[in-house]
Amino acid sequence: MDFTISSEHQQLRQTLREFFEVEAPVDVVARFDREEEFNSDLYRKVAELGLCGMAFGEEYGGSDADQISICIAVEEIARASAALAYAWLPTATFCAKGVYRFGTEEQKKEILPQVAAGTMRMAMGLSEPEAGSDLTHLSTRAVRDGDDFVVRGQKVFTTGADTADYIFAFVRTDPDAPASRGMSVLLVPRDGEGLSVRPLRKLAGQSTHTCEVFFNDVRVPKENLVGELGDGVKIIFGLLDAERIYVGAEGTGLGQGALDMALKYAKERVQFGKPIIEHQAVGHMLADMAMDVQTARLITWHAAWRLEQGLDCRLEASMAKVYGSEAGSRCAARGMQILGGYSYMVEYGMERYWRETKLYEIAGGTNQVMRNVIAKQLAKGGS
Repeated sequence: MDFTISSEHQQLRQTLREFFEVEAPVDVVARFDREEEFNSDLYRKVAELGLCGMAFGEEYGGSDADQISICIAVEEIARASAALAYAWLPTATFCAKGVYRFGTEEQKKEILPQVAAGTMRMAMGLSEPEAGSDLTHLSTRAVRDGDDFVVRGQKVFTTGADTADYIFAFVRTDPDAPASRGMSVLLVPRDGEGLSVRPLRKLAGQSTHTCEVFFNDVRVPKENLVGELGDGVKIIFGLLDAERIYVGAEGTGLGQGALDMALKYAKERVQFGKPIIEHQAVGHMLADMAMDVQTARLITWHAAWRLEQGLDCRLEASMAKVYGSEAGSRCAARGMQILGGYSYMVEYGMERYWRETKLYEIAGGTNQVMRNVIAKQLAKGGS
């Protein structure tokens, strides 16, 4: 078993760390969130680095990066700005991967080069008011009418929908079929007639809006069907393991950011005649943070390695999602305690980590649902 990190992976992390320290400092990220404005310039620069094409092949403008590289990119983006992660991850790692794996050649040629260039973004249209953890009970309908589908229904928590080009929509196409065969995926143009978007206020990352999407008889060409009719469950659930691994990486990145900030402060802040890192209570909190980050990274990378090898990783992905997200929350809470009163001040940035971490205990399947998945996999003989 080789735990050596390749020079390429080390260089990738260093490049991204240096890039985000210049392009996304704490005050800039805070300003965009305060003004609730999407940082399109930063997204363009991220695309220029090649990060938007990591999940698909060179023939479509991507790089088909290995899973550890993607996890490193996720960590560094989350460490810099959760709002950027909210826009980048759905487009570059979920929707684009869905088109790459299941889409037609025409869809790939039209969409993926634009995704890689940063000129096209997509939003995940999965959750509904009555269908969150249980996506098989969604009610948004798509009815075939000639050469079109007519879509009616509602999605919620569709992050980035107001500035996306397409909604990667999970819809019911056969109400009489079993859930496993009665649902499909459609690429619904955001500017389609009858589609409306309402941004929602949220706790963190407000420069990328999370939205409700309303479909009022939206006509979608049949050419926008991803995969075969009725393949929706196979497509969505075929992408969820990777998404959960990346949520683990996001939690790891947030935890790393909180650790870095707290460590720097603890070395500089002097109380009772010495830097506070030399006070045992503070030193122990930093030690716990470092252990959490390292453990989360190893669990997440192990799941990513299994995904890379084509091995079943449902158990490992669920573990990565739970541990990474909760480790990030623990690190942010300890970071708040170490910075004391300064942690409450927006200009220092620790409070942003504290607000941002909570989402990842919910997104991609709540941690309670993930624990159910883990328990079921263990019952089947997983370990």
